[in-house]
Amino acid sequence: GATWNYKLTGPTPDTFTKSIISVEVSSFTDQDAFGSGVTRQGKWNCENGNLIALNPSGGDSANVSTEGVSIDFETTAMSGLTLPATINAGDTWEQTLTLEGTETINETVMPAKNQVANTCKAVGIESVTVEAGTFNAMKVECITVMNIEIVMNDTPIQNAMTINGTNWYAEKVGLVKTISLGTGFDSATELISYSIP
Repeated sequence: GATWNYKLTGPTPDTFTKSIISVEVSSFTDQDAFGSGVTRQGKWNCENGNLIALNPSGGDSANVSTEGVSIDFETTAMSGLTLPATINAGDTWEQTLTLEGTETINETVMPAKNQVANTCKAVGIESVTVEAGTFNAMKVECITVMNIEIVMNDTPIQNAMTINGTNWYAEKVGLVKTISLGTGFDSATELISYSIP
């Protein structure tokens, strides 16, 4: 029932609502619903308070869909964690993921594989002002390297990209702001409003 409304600026400006759609004993499923009609769902596991997205042990998958395009991935390998239970300035952590599945464009199904390596470092508490208010938030800097392979007409097409991201997390609120810098992917996300029952 918790929801967070965000504004996205960059190459494709949009708004989206992140919501928790189901909660289990040690996991939950969230959904992002974008104003453009795109939806994304993903499952998170909680281990000793650490959050782990797309854990392969449960055969977890992620899917993104919009008109004429759908992407379905299953996590086939993973190590590390997405977000530690407690974060102090100077802490570092990493997560590597291998996602395999299909990308469907106008009913053409193509095998796809995405290898992701994410390395993060907590910088410290900063005051951040967004539309939802002013928050004392932990600044976290992450470098994400993605190697994507799509097989089209039996020919593998490979693409690699690096995204430098800065995230601000406020205690008992969550993500309040993100700035992402990468070739053609420069964007920012800001919290507009939230409701946590």
